[in-house]
Amino acid sequence: MRTVFFLIFLIPGVLFSGLLYNSFVSPIPEQWSEESNINFNGVVFKVTPWISIGNWETNFVTKYVWGWGTPTNPGEKVFYISTEIPPLIDIIFNYNSNGFSLFLDISVQREYFTRVKEYSTNLLSAELFDLSKYSFDMNFPELAYIYYANDNFFVSVGRFPIKWGVAHYPVTISDTTYQDNITFSIKFEDMRYTFHFISSYPLLSNEELYIQKNYYDGHTPERYFFEPCKSIIAHRFDFKLGNFRWGIGELNVVGGKYPDLIDFNPITIFHNTYGEGFSNVVASLDFDYEVSDSVFLYGEFSLDDYQVPFTEGGSDYKPTAYAYNFGFKYSLKNFSFWGEYTFSSEWMYITNYLPYLRINVRHFYMDNKTSPQRALVDYPLGFKYGPDATMVSLGFQTDIFDTKISFEYNFLLKGTVVDGDVERWKWFWDSWPGNVDKKEDIPEPEIPYKGKDILYNIVTFSVKYHSVVLYTKVVNERYLIGISFGF
Repeated sequence: MRTVFFLIFLIPGVLFSGLLYNSFVSPIPEQWSEESNINFNGVVFKVTPWISIGNWETNFVTKYVWGWGTPTNPGEKVFYISTEIPPLIDIIFNYNSNGFSLFLDISVQREYFTRVKEYSTNLLSAELFDLSKYSFDMNFPELAYIYYANDNFFVSVGRFPIKWGVAHYPVTISDTTYQDNITFSIKFEDMRYTFHFISSYPLLSNEELYIQKNYYDGHTPERYFFEPCKSIIAHRFDFKLGNFRWGIGELNVVGGKYPDLIDFNPITIFHNTYGEGFSNVVASLDFDYEVSDSVFLYGEFSLDDYQVPFTEGGSDYKPTAYAYNFGFKYSLKNFSFWGEYTFSSEWMYITNYLPYLRINVRHFYMDNKTSPQRALVDYPLGFKYGPDATMVSLGFQTDIFDTKISFEYNFLLKGTVVDGDVERWKWFWDSWPGNVDKKEDIPEPEIPYKGKDILYNIVTFSVKYHSVVLYTKVVNERYLIGISFGF
């Protein structure tokens, strides 16, 4: 068996302005945080070579293989490791002036799939003088934005992760991946309003395009929506009552048509716009409560659909679909311990058979060295492990003798489907067929049938002493052990 080592060269003493992820809605500008560290303007090069050995899985699960774009699951088998391998070089542009900030991170690294399948090093080639062996990722940047902020207002446009709630594993909008988005937020005395406009890569495989063009929502007979566009519009209100904070929000997935003001009106109620055939709305509620200086409680509930008498549920138009989490954090001066329970129901995120109306985000990646060479990578918008999943998580962090230690354990129960000869995770390709209808000559919609649940034990452990980091990740029989040194 093999083991994985990370070797990282960092630049000490350089603090970048930027967006921070320490709030109940993230990111926020540094101007809104006590952690503000705006002290640098200019360009910085960060070099991070690393080497590895290990027995990590390198095969991705795909669906609808197509030369111009193959739908791909970034979680199953590989557990998102592609985004954990550090780039060889980061070229960072960082500028601030009078409330305006610009941040651009150009990563020099191997291509998306190559850096997983050849993870022994992050050098662009193992053979320095053979140019045919080089792999260079042209999908950058994955982190870039311009924003303006003052004491009460913040607006940003760019590419960066978004997160709702304080949970480690949110179920409505999570920071599993970056989003191409416009975000603005307004602070009042005891309330904050936040709005996001997110774009998802619109290319569909041949099979997905066939579904989008030939099936229609049962409430809009023979009305087809297949313009190449998928947008996610989200907004929320957060209210502070002493040590208790609660937030209520909605997100509106608009697909197959270009959104108009009805779809992205910042102050309307998305559910009441009735965009049947081109819209899918989710409601969310979350809270956190500081019981004492040491004890912190939180939770989140997300609802896609709920069957009740005398509504569309009675005709099996859509199934009940929801997700939730709840957790706690216990903190002392230099130690914190946390626990969390997360659940997503069988049809959460996938109550609509039309591909554009599934609640996820698609990114496009090219890889000239391995397959798939053109991938449509389907990331969750909400829970990291998608629909039909239950997870219990425990973790701790401590800082002693200039050493930072972090440990996390996840017990994951993940639902599967049997797709032909393959049993794989239930993913965003396996959506509910009951909400659509079709012409007579079109075949009935089909989905794979449910398989067995799979258990995963996931352990992540790291120790950092100054610029030296020991890193370990284990998923059942697969493991990574790494060490890094930064300067």
